[in-house]
Amino acid sequence: MIFIYKNLIINYINKNLTVDDIINFAKKNNTNISNSESIIIYNFIKRNYQNILNGDESSFNTLKKEIDPSLYNKIIQLYMKYKSKLLL
Repeated sequence: MIFIYKNLIINYINKNLTVDDIINFAKKNNTNISNSESIIIYNFIKRNYQNILNGDESSFNTLKKEIDPSLYNKIIQLYMKYKSKLLL
């Protein structure tokens, strides 16, 4: 089942993910995000999603240096939430 989820995520990121998706997701999760932060997060996802999906979370250290600490903490919180749902 995890394989199916990974493929769905990969296909979505490769073909459909937009900066607006980042902004809308942040809004749905009651998080304020600037345009520059949304672009940073978008680029981060595009560059690092395969490593993250394969369990290498070290790239988050790079993101931590590029965005506001409270936004980074929210991203990690959401990542852990959705990661735990996918592993069930």
